[in-house]
Amino acid sequence: MSPRQVVRIGDGGRWTFLNGAWIDGPRDSLLVPKHMLRHDGPAIQGHHYAFLRDAAYGEIHLRFQFRHFPHSDVGIIFGAEDPSRFFLLHFPDCGQASRAANFWGALSHMEGDGYLRILKMELVRRVASTNRVWHAAEVHISQGALRVRIDDSGLFEALHPALGRPGRVGLYLFNGADLRRVFAEGEQDSSTKWNADPRPPKNWFHPCPDTRFGKWQRPRELVRTPGGDLLLDFGVQEEPYRGRITHLFLRSADNGKTWSEPEEPQGLPAEGGRIIHVFPDSRLRMLILRENASSIAESMDDGRTWSKPERIGLPATPPGVDRIHPGPLLNLRDGSTLMFGYAKHVSSNIQDSIFSWGSHHCQAFACRSTDGGISWSSWVNLDGTRDTSGERIGGNLDLTEVCGVETSDGSILALTRPIYSPWMWETWSRDGGRTWEPCLRGPFPGYATSNMVRTSSGAFVVAHRLPGCTIHVSWDDGRTWDGGTMIDSAIWVMGSMLEVAPDLLLYVYWDSFESLMRAQFIRITREGPVPVRREEL
Repeated sequence: MSPRQVVRIGDGGRWTFLNGAWIDGPRDSLLVPKHMLRHDGPAIQGHHYAFLRDAAYGEIHLRFQFRHFPHSDVGIIFGAEDPSRFFLLHFPDCGQASRAANFWGALSHMEGDGYLRILKMELVRRVASTNRVWHAAEVHISQGALRVRIDDSGLFEALHPALGRPGRVGLYLFNGADLRRVFAEGEQDSSTKWNADPRPPKNWFHPCPDTRFGKWQRPRELVRTPGGDLLLDFGVQEEPYRGRITHLFLRSADNGKTWSEPEEPQGLPAEGGRIIHVFPDSRLRMLILRENASSIAESMDDGRTWSKPERIGLPATPPGVDRIHPGPLLNLRDGSTLMFGYAKHVSSNIQDSIFSWGSHHCQAFACRSTDGGISWSSWVNLDGTRDTSGERIGGNLDLTEVCGVETSDGSILALTRPIYSPWMWETWSRDGGRTWEPCLRGPFPGYATSNMVRTSSGAFVVAHRLPGCTIHVSWDDGRTWDGGTMIDSAIWVMGSMLEVAPDLLLYVYWDSFESLMRAQFIRITREGPVPVRREEL
């Protein structure tokens, strides 16, 4: 061991860089060049890692400053065995978290397979969440313990038996966050060899590399057709946020390993939202959603052609809210189908920015169909709270996008994206979605959830935004959940997840940078989610 030394992180010539080089920025900042910010990383999109390769550190004291930009992440790497195995202290942010004044700290571990396992994630109080504000952090890592002071009053602590073991230190940035004035003080251990060759593996693929219809692909529902194919409904826009939008299908006959050329559905209106779904009667139907003029079409040939859309009557909009945004759909074992929806509440102060905490209000609802989507019951509020006298009140005003799953005893668990709450909202129905219990603070933070899936072994799996694209798993009907696994970055996340073989999921989702959609195969095990590459199937 050499004596304790102070090293300025950023000295040139001694670094291993992944996903592009970093440069010294203004005022001792360390920046990723702008042309590299949206580069695909070796495993996680847009992640930039740099490792100080000269010596390992065990017990170490770090000082640095950092700041967020919208939808970014930033942190310090330590205990790195190689570029694919390390601990990461980071401060994940997304637009929804920062506008709600929620500042998060996380300790994660990359174990060689390209996934970041979240060991601890905590809402750090007394730290401003505003973007573009510099924060000061002081970190002490000793045997089995991590302690972080952020600005004057923020505190994040974690325990893990491997903390303090010798390893390389490094830096991490995602999507324009900044680091500056980074110093490390500790005893250098030069006896540990550094192998710069291992890279986090690439677990994702592009199911549709075809860009003839546009550059920005946005997947919606992924279903297994009555004939056994996988059918993926997606939209593609010519350029991000501008140009023509084309609605397309992709088809796979081998559980998602390979895909057809994109095809435009025939005989359907070009305008309006839509939801494809295989109902409990094993019929593939499409809800075509227009304000005050919704219809339904059916396909008898696995989505190649569709019947003439027939008008259906979706339930009337509940009082106090504007237009309902429907979806997703959930089949129940009693043969009915549940549809979730949400709408902005009239009490929202639309003159204020959504960044003004509490200015925007929203409610979530559910309705039922027992005839394959032809008719639907009235919308029911997902919050069943009553006042102290037992009278029903108007309900939670922080509820937006909903996903749900049926439990082993026939109850329904719904998780709902918040506007301002630090955590997702959780609510339960014990009667097939006809009524709902009071909303609870949910088990973890999250936004932009895909559908929730129940695997053949009974695991519940859901993907969401924050930190990055994270999936959580429950093995006991949603009573407890794991700490979460970050499988990719996420400015968007949204998409669809489907079990394609026992405990093997195919997840198709929006990429972070308004480009081609991504897909991953994920095996759900008792030890945690495991990536499965296509060539391994």
